[in-house]
Amino acid sequence: MGKKELSAFIASKKKEANKVDWNKRKNEWLIHLNSLYSDIVLWLEDYQGNGDILFNYEPIELNEEHIGIYECNRMKVRITSEEILLEPVGTLLIGAKGRVDVKGKNGTVKLVLVPEKSAGPKIKVIISAKEQKEKNQKKKEGDENLIWKIATPPPVITYTDLDGDSFSDALLEVIGG
Repeated sequence: MGKKELSAFIASKKKEANKVDWNKRKNEWLIHLNSLYSDIVLWLEDYQGNGDILFNYEPIELNEEHIGIYECNRMKVRITSEEILLEPVGTLLIGAKGRVDVKGKNGTVKLVLVPEKSAGPKIKVIISAKEQKEKNQKKKEGDENLIWKIATPPPVITYTDLDGDSFSDALLEVIGG
């Protein structure tokens, strides 16, 4: 009985893995990442003219299960003598479709790509595979509008909408301003 159940499990996992278009998932993640960078440049454009803020991009490699190794950019923001890195973490995460860490000398702020209406991570326990299949048929992946939000540190994680003001607050937090 044990090997029979194991074989059935392996077969179902193979079938499930073949349903996901990993290249599409990666490309959507990269589009959201570049959109985030564009928004940041727009939010801080008032400070660019006089050289108070400078932006630079560096290619980095990420390696994610099922997707493999791929290249994306990390963003460097220089505010006078302070340097902040926006470091992409990836797209295959629990509770989010992507994450970017904003790193400065005083710490890290996490930006997460989540459904627009989400106020924090949700944990669901599925008892039946049939039940999950029915839910998946009703709500297809990609139907939700994804946006970037700021995630508070654990243990109680909540999300704050990301805009020019909240991003400025995040910058000040990581540089100690």
